[in-house]
Amino acid sequence: MVNQELLLNCDARFRRYGTTDKMIEHKPTDYFGSRHKFAFMAFLGLAAVYMARVNLSVTIVDMVRMPSSSATIVNTTKRNPTSTVCPIRNAATTFTNDGEFDWDIETQGFVLGSFFWGYTITQIPGGLLARKFGGKYVLGIGIFLTGLLSLATPLAARSSTTTLITVRILTGLAEGVTLPAVHHMLSAWVPTQERSTIGAFVLAGMQFGTVVALPLSGFLCDVNLDGGWPLAFYVPGFLAVIWFLGWWWAVSDSPENDPHISEDERKFIQISIGNLQRDSTIQTPWLAMATSVHVWAILIAHIGKSWGFSILLTELPTYLNTVLHFNMKANCLLSAMPYMAMWLCSILFSCAADELRRKHILSTTQTRKLFNTIGFIAPAFAFVGASFTGCDQAATVTLIILATAFIGAVYSGFEVNHIDIAPEHAGVLMGITNCLASTCGFIAPYVISQIVTTQGSVDQWRIVFLLSVVVYVATNSFYVVFATGEEQQWNRAKRSESS
Repeated sequence: MVNQELLLNCDARFRRYGTTDKMIEHKPTDYFGSRHKFAFMAFLGLAAVYMARVNLSVTIVDMVRMPSSSATIVNTTKRNPTSTVCPIRNAATTFTNDGEFDWDIETQGFVLGSFFWGYTITQIPGGLLARKFGGKYVLGIGIFLTGLLSLATPLAARSSTTTLITVRILTGLAEGVTLPAVHHMLSAWVPTQERSTIGAFVLAGMQFGTVVALPLSGFLCDVNLDGGWPLAFYVPGFLAVIWFLGWWWAVSDSPENDPHISEDERKFIQISIGNLQRDSTIQTPWLAMATSVHVWAILIAHIGKSWGFSILLTELPTYLNTVLHFNMKANCLLSAMPYMAMWLCSILFSCAADELRRKHILSTTQTRKLFNTIGFIAPAFAFVGASFTGCDQAATVTLIILATAFIGAVYSGFEVNHIDIAPEHAGVLMGITNCLASTCGFIAPYVISQIVTTQGSVDQWRIVFLLSVVVYVATNSFYVVFATGEEQQWNRAKRSESS
């Protein structure tokens, strides 16, 4: 067992850079240890749960009866004569879909947005439950229930719109615990000097799931079996259930509870993290969190990222369809390209971040601020460019892909900053910030609906893009001024008392 005095007296260099000579002494030589097994399974879990989350944005095109072409939609919409509307250059972009459901635009909005009603509710409880019962159980059950609800979605849709909305709310409730539980487990499993790399790899599962779900959903909708679109819910649901069986068998809640971990790897993780055993009875320092400017920095950054990402994930298909006249059902692969770029860039940025910390070129605080700035300011520049490319499809799509790709840097910025400042309460902190930031999921579409009153208007969408630029710059500025990578005293004090 590792000496307790060693763990409670980590030197200043360890806190600043996340490495000590003692840690290097115990660093395991194997390339794939128990911490990597946890990371890989968590990555697959987030991928599965995101497949069940984003598939509706594609399948709803096939589910809803839309007898008119995109040209007719543009021409019958009330238009401002001063607004610029792009011409339809290719008649192949128009289509007619004889879906099962006769839902108007408002009903479709309720169906798409209902997920977030449940998602915001279970964020904070998810972090508290993970600390009390273990992240393995909360994460596993959350994804398992999400899979079951995905399997039930086609039946719910065919039952009634109210039943479908109820199932989507329940899906949000089940999925809401996943990110807090993941952060709780990252704080227990990941050595500090690998926090950017492993943390970004795990969280990139969300983008990987999106990359797979968008083209796969479009393909499944064209399969001549039960109408096609139900398969887009059955496949992610089945994968989530299969994943759950593997997760329950292969992963332990912490290194202390893993019967298969090597002693070298266990010591390496314990010395790096700085505590031996988590105490589920520790009280959450709510007042200290609420009054910490560093927590507020993470929260503001999280809101900024969620705003921009909501624009890209939720509203991008509408923009490509109504402004640039892309047939989204026929261009599912195009829709997935930005998230493929984001997934790849998040891995590259995370490796660079941990290398900068390992070589003592930058401290943890400097690293978080640098990569958060890359993840906010580069997309802001891309949004500025996209707002003035007008009807140039190639230029606009290229800039949108670049904007989404650079957002991948935030996984080495504020996304893992919760674990830096309060590893004992990382799950709860993620629950708090993600709960408030998730409100952008329904606030952003409402704001856009107030700005874009003329369907297909290039000028009005320019306002949307420039507003996102302001949000990115303002929230990143607050983060750069007030963020830190240092563990906070209110986290260490609670840990010392429990010891």
